[in-house]
Amino acid sequence: MSLFNDLGRKVEELKQEVGNATDDEATHRCIECDTLLYTDHDECPECGSTSVIPLSD
Repeated sequence: MSLFNDLGRKVEELKQEVGNATDDEATHRCIECDTLLYTDHDECPECGSTSVIPLSD
């Protein structure tokens, strides 16, 4: 069973790394629901709010 535990742990680590990388790629964010977006939208696809702002440093 240790092999499956190790494999499960590695898969979870990979999922977290991918999630962090995609968060870094976001270009816009919805102010209402805090959803990260990867292209400009007139309204948030999650909540329908028009409060989408660009992420810039």
